[in-house]
Amino acid sequence: MTRTSTVVVVPARRASSRLPEKLLLAESGRPLLAHTLHQCLQAKQVRAVIAAVDCPELAAVAREAGAEVLLTDPALASGSDRVWAAIHKDPTIQAVINVQGDEPEIDPAAIDRIADALKGGAAVATLSAPLSADAWMDPTAVKVEAGSDGQATSFFRESPTGKPSGDGRSTARLHIGIYGYQRTVLEQFAKTPPGKEELEARLEQLRLFSMGIPIQVLNWPTAFAGIDTRLDYDRFLKRLESPAPPSP
Repeated sequence: MTRTSTVVVVPARRASSRLPEKLLLAESGRPLLAHTLHQCLQAKQVRAVIAAVDCPELAAVAREAGAEVLLTDPALASGSDRVWAAIHKDPTIQAVINVQGDEPEIDPAAIDRIADALKGGAAVATLSAPLSADAWMDPTAVKVEAGSDGQATSFFRESPTGKPSGDGRSTARLHIGIYGYQRTVLEQFAKTPPGKEELEARLEQLRLFSMGIPIQVLNWPTAFAGIDTRLDYDRFLKRLESPAPPSP
């Protein structure tokens, strides 16, 4: 696989339940979606960044940011469906990296790490970070466990009795919701209906388990602060105001 066969797709829809129209919020001087696309465009191991949007307003933001744009059906059930809709007509795309539109601080190097894993033959690749005690108890934080070969063995939200990694009782880490797929895997995934376990847990990746597809989990030193609530956005604005540390 070469650099030219891998793209980033950022699925973006206008509706948002916890923070209305969050991707259009522009109190920083530019819309939230534009921040995410800017980070993605810094990745070196991908051919293009495509915004798979569901309305003209988000399309305009994406074009202004410099991304390619594809309008997708607002009725599509999931971000993965939107990603497949964005690439399925282009047979030159052999691998795709799915980055959520509300990840304005995603590290471009993390995207390149996923791209390298796909180039190395991973069917699906994702990231994990150290898991804090607070995240261990938070049901909104998705946890992942992996075997010695780096393949995921479980994803879960509710934490059983115990403590996070480091106390000798769990190897769980915090899942970072960026995914890289080989094209053939994403096509199969998009055509497979969700099962009961996936619907109950609200975890799409469980469909890959049911399909028998391995998920390579790559360690990353820190998580990225996605934007789900107004508090998340306010904290993001404050971090933007903070001066960068001086270069060594």
